[in-house]
Amino acid sequence: MDTERLIRDIVANVISKIEAGVSGNPNASSSGQVMSGKKTGAQEGSSQKKIVCGVSVRHVHLCREHVDVLFGKAYEMQVLKELYQPGTYAYKETVTVVGPRLNAIQNVRVLGPLRDRTQVELAKTDCIILGIDAPVRPSGQLSGTASAVIIGPRGAVYLKDGIIRANRHMHLCTKDAEYFGIKDNDAVDVRVAGPKGLTFNNVQVRISPDYKSEMHVDTDDGNAADIVNGTFVEIVDASCVSPISLQMADGANTPPQIPDSSFTGEITDPNILKSMNNIALDPAGKSAGLPERQSANVQKKTIITTGDLDDYKDNGIEVSENVILSPLARDEALKRGIKISYKE
Repeated sequence: MDTERLIRDIVANVISKIEAGVSGNPNASSSGQVMSGKKTGAQEGSSQKKIVCGVSVRHVHLCREHVDVLFGKAYEMQVLKELYQPGTYAYKETVTVVGPRLNAIQNVRVLGPLRDRTQVELAKTDCIILGIDAPVRPSGQLSGTASAVIIGPRGAVYLKDGIIRANRHMHLCTKDAEYFGIKDNDAVDVRVAGPKGLTFNNVQVRISPDYKSEMHVDTDDGNAADIVNGTFVEIVDASCVSPISLQMADGANTPPQIPDSSFTGEITDPNILKSMNNIALDPAGKSAGLPERQSANVQKKTIITTGDLDDYKDNGIEVSENVILSPLARDEALKRGIKISYKE
């Protein structure tokens, strides 16, 4: 038997059947799948053009005023590397972000260029570590968001709001937006392939001729889909999936939460505590951290940790708006029988 001729005949037969199927059904794809209804621009392009995805690790955008406080008056930020989006870059400088439980995340990268308002972008896991309930927001929408303290080498800033979890979003150049038939601020669905593949919904699209097409997810979303920087994703049409509202199980059906103390920890670094003690708010609400900027109107904060309890064993601890008692210190004080009072 002529094996080579047999293989050629089989291949020719398969190709002829595929071509007959496509010509007989205009909605049939080369893979044999039938698409019901008219394809949108996103559907037509999803199998031809893909978008690169970048994973955004927690980072900070600073305004000029806060650069002066954290790094020194008129300090010039040093560029470490350019990022994928034109005109954006990572600075060499990092800061420490402190939450209300006095848990801290150090070496949080500052990104440029400088902005009009300071903004901290975290993942949900970061928020758990810090004890912060940061809302999901588009970049720049900071009203009513979470608060935290930012510490630099020269001072500290109390950020009343500006801590967010960035929404899933995508930058598209104008040419690609026309290709997909997408308008600025549209929300699209994006599919990720692979063993942990999934579809992201509610991805905000921002369009500009200056953009390079790129989707951004935070580290939690990236880990959930096993995404690394440079993974290709597809814009798809998931409108066939019935939209559902967010629902929560009642108490009888809520799975028990697993106790986990791996995220707890109190700040013990004396340098960080020294900077924390310089945090102040003047009557106008502006932050001050540098000695030369402090004045008679500035109120300094006293932070009491477990190492300070011996100083209060006789007279007790009076907690006020200017005296911060850390959670671990409070628990240890109660064990030692140290009196704790609260001044309104």
